[in-house]
Amino acid sequence: MPDRYAVAQDVARRAGRLALQYWRERERLTVELKGPQDFVSRADRDVEALIRREIAAACPDDRFLGEETAASYVGDFDRCWVVDPIDGTHNFLRGVPYWNVAIAYVEAGRAQIGVVFDAVHDELYRAERDAGAWCEAQPQAPATRLRASSTALLAGAYVALGHHDRAPDRRYLDIRGRMMQSGVSMRNFGSAALQLAHVASGRLDAFVELQLSIWDAIGGLLLVEEAGGYAAPFAPATPMVKVPCLACAPGIADAMMELTGIGK
Repeated sequence: MPDRYAVAQDVARRAGRLALQYWRERERLTVELKGPQDFVSRADRDVEALIRREIAAACPDDRFLGEETAASYVGDFDRCWVVDPIDGTHNFLRGVPYWNVAIAYVEAGRAQIGVVFDAVHDELYRAERDAGAWCEAQPQAPATRLRASSTALLAGAYVALGHHDRAPDRRYLDIRGRMMQSGVSMRNFGSAALQLAHVASGRLDAFVELQLSIWDAIGGLLLVEEAGGYAAPFAPATPMVKVPCLACAPGIADAMMELTGIGK
């Protein structure tokens, strides 16, 4: 894995620099709707194309699954790169500095490498299975090992409850009500992969969302696992299927599973 691990980090930084250029000139972008509150722009497509080219050049025998081309993907998730070129597109287009480039390498349905690059803040979160999770604040700075938080109680826990805005879903209101009853402090920052990276780093105590695609979460969940956190099983059967996602500090894993019904 070491070659692919280096490739993932290098490509994430290259893609992040391109995305950052678009973000700084976002008023010029033409925005399209893929569906209700589901946006895409030239930035998403160009960043994904860059990632595809770079990975194909470095690992020509590997497969590629990107969010913007997922509908054409056929087969299982093996020896496959899974990519979200701009995770948090709505934030990106609104000028909110909470978005990222997410790249994972998957074998037999399990992430072996996960990289989440926050280009605005120049923070690269990375993990390789069984080798820990790390954050590099700058390319030449020493990496800091990530540790999930030591939170052991729901009361006072800082939890991101993600949701999409494309159709009403009563389940989110039910979970939110149970969290309020438990004394949980709730947020939604609008970028699944970056919120998972922040669970791995201990900035957040948990992240929950009921419908996520594989490119939204599989690399970020590896970050959480390698940081000593809990990640519920996450295994979409096909690229277009969305499934629940739960990641949290180990001390509140049982309580979060009971509260959300995920991972039980």
